[in-house]
Amino acid sequence: MQIASCLIPDDSALARFRDSGEYKHAEAAAAPIPGEQKVDARELARLTMDRPSLTPERAFWLVDVWTWFQGLLFRPFGVKPNTMRSTREQPLPEVGGRLGPYEVFESSEREVLLGDADTFLEHRMSFIVAEGKAFIGVVLRTKNAGGDAYWNQVRHNQTQILHESLRRGLTRATGSGDGTEGHETTTGR
Repeated sequence: MQIASCLIPDDSALARFRDSGEYKHAEAAAAPIPGEQKVDARELARLTMDRPSLTPERAFWLVDVWTWFQGLLFRPFGVKPNTMRSTREQPLPEVGGRLGPYEVFESSEREVLLGDADTFLEHRMSFIVAEGKAFIGVVLRTKNAGGDAYWNQVRHNQTQILHESLRRGLTRATGSGDGTEGHETTTGR
């Protein structure tokens, strides 16, 4: 499966978010949808967010422990729960609901816009299906030095995370293998 870095589609909710203020980082990746298959952005988002990180399956129990710990420790401070668990299938995204650690802002067959905001940063991620392609994109706004420090830690892996997430989600949505083969990746814009 060929994954390529690209611009965020201009007619997307993610582009509207990007254009509504200053941002630290904006990036997207796209892949052609195999054959004539129909892919729904809600299903693509659900299947991708089932395993949103590069954590190997054998270590996913650590993510479960961290998710449980977050809920226990941060819920009294108003932090909304993370829906990610290795033993629980993700729900289809619904506006106002949660998908993994993120709030769902928009949800349609064409685009799902997720995000989060805290005292350090504001983050949006979008899954888009248009013109025979599947897209994943992110926009990050940092609010202070803490947000900048976070970005400095993850920026080196951001492109790889986007590409691998799109590959995994699209592979699962189309039933075209297990998502581990064909790791060719391009970065043309």
